Amino acid sequence: MQNDKFAAPPAGFTSAPPQPGYPQPEPAQTYPQSGYPPQGYPQPQPGYQPEPAYPPAGGYPQPGYPQPGFVQQGNPPQFYGQGQPPPPVHNYGAMPPHHPPHQDGTTTVVPPNGCFSRNQRNKPQSNAVGAAGLIFISGGMNIAWCIGFRGPIFYSSTLHNFIAWFIAAIIGAVISCFLTNRIPKKFILLFSALLVTIGGVVMGAIRANGGAVVAASYLDGIGNGLVFAPFVALAGEVSIPYMRGMVTASLEQMCFGIGIFLQIIYTSSWTYSYYTSSGSFTAENLKGILSAIYGLLALGLGALMTIESPVITLAKGDEPGAIDALRRLQRPYTLTNDTYEQLAEHKRYLAHNKDISTSQSIMQALPAFLRLTYLRAMNALSISYFVIVVLSVAIVSNYRGGSATGWLVGFGICRWIGNFISTFIMESVGRKKPLLLGLLVCSCLAFAIGSKYSVYYGMSGVTILMLIFQVFAGMAFVSTSPYLSEAYPLGVKQHFIAFTFIAEMIVFIIVSSAHFNLYDGGNYFYVVGGFYLFGFLAGIFCLPETRLTTLRGAQEKFNGFINRSF
Repeated sequence: MQNDKFAAPPAGFTSAPPQPGYPQPEPAQTYPQSGYPPQGYPQPQPGYQPEPAYPPAGGYPQPGYPQPGFVQQGNPPQFYGQGQPPPPVHNYGAMPPHHPPHQDGTTTVVPPNGCFSRNQRNKPQSNAVGAAGLIFISGGMNIAWCIGFRGPIFYSSTLHNFIAWFIAAIIGAVISCFLTNRIPKKFILLFSALLVTIGGVVMGAIRANGGAVVAASYLDGIGNGLVFAPFVALAGEVSIPYMRGMVTASLEQMCFGIGIFLQIIYTSSWTYSYYTSSGSFTAENLKGILSAIYGLLALGLGALMTIESPVITLAKGDEPGAIDALRRLQRPYTLTNDTYEQLAEHKRYLAHNKDISTSQSIMQALPAFLRLTYLRAMNALSISYFVIVVLSVAIVSNYRGGSATGWLVGFGICRWIGNFISTFIMESVGRKKPLLLGLLVCSCLAFAIGSKYSVYYGMSGVTILMLIFQVFAGMAFVSTSPYLSEAYPLGVKQHFIAFTFIAEMIVFIIVSSAHFNLYDGGNYFYVVGGFYLFGFLAGIFCLPETRLTTLRGAQEKFNGFINRSF
């Protein structure tokens, strides 16, 4: 029996006919009567085909994969470009894309080489949330107006006029908590852009009407509050791990900073004649026109370029929709293995959060909420009404107001430069290092400003210190934008982002409502310096570094209070 392949088949047994698509055996061979095989062995019958070797060469056919000899029918698979539907769920004669095995959430993602090519490939991710950035520019202009960067007012005003925008932003943020994942984010954006447009038209058309100014502030503030939490969360979910920091920071802190910068430039440069009447075109009217333009642009860009979160789409059971969203978030608009790897990571992120109950999500979110609320409150203190008053007093004391325009414009430039630097080094240096550096330097500068503040003896050097203070304050708080998109569990993410935003607005209201004592202005900076120093020391031990980390890994790093990683 050692040579079974030469043995005749058992009586009554016939070999199975050849199967189409499988390798066909060699033609039957007929041996001569003499020679091999030796005499005494059964001779092969005419037409007998020897059985193939056991096991067959190349292994057994695997179910679900094309079998040997498979011939593709029809057209070969194509990549699907923009506007084409995603491919149906079946194989085209090739192995399906490889899904990575389950990995630890803290595994970092290595970005591809080349900054320019990396940015071009992932440009649709920033475009998907860019319309919200236009709304935030309008919000930044209103923040600057509320804290003191405004021209002469020709109507009767009260404190309510200057805090109305902050109150409206809180109202919008509260409403957004009830709309979480119930209404598509595109519709929320379009409604908010419409509110900003109407508010801008009202502000641009009025003349010396305090009630209309309050109404316009409410419309703009509600629009900003509505869009803040959904789109900060969306920016983190549409971004690849090595682009999340820059996308979220560009969306929120950079755009608010640009709005503040624009408002400072044209209000400080605006000249009024001695005979200016209440019916003249003022800086407030220009702010309204610019806000209306931003609102209209946000309407157009939001309708054309906003892409819903693939995470939420997948959570609703629409996997083809999630795949299509991932396809449109990278250039070229084709399905690749990276698309399916991102889909697999989103599934792991959803599975991780699905096992967490609402009460557990709240408990996990509280440590991150306390840390981020503290940082956002410090952000409000760095550019509050008191800061602007101290700057104005220093300019008048040192320069008799003669060069006020240059110092005010420099103030806006320095704040924006800090935002710009931190945004574009975030993915190479990380979030934690710029934040801690900014807090430490701002703490030292705040103590220096407090020590030099004196109405009686002059304020030599205070204006320079104020400008440097704004550079490092701008650097410090940019990192809070990606932290907001990463820190909270998925089930309560938008709610806690809104709560953090509300806490920041409350700080603005408190400082704007407080009475400023001209002779004790330095005490404010002593307090701010102490807060910043505490934030620096606490940040060393409590803030995680989430650069190049998946959403799941970043969320795990925020669990608990202690995290000394850099």
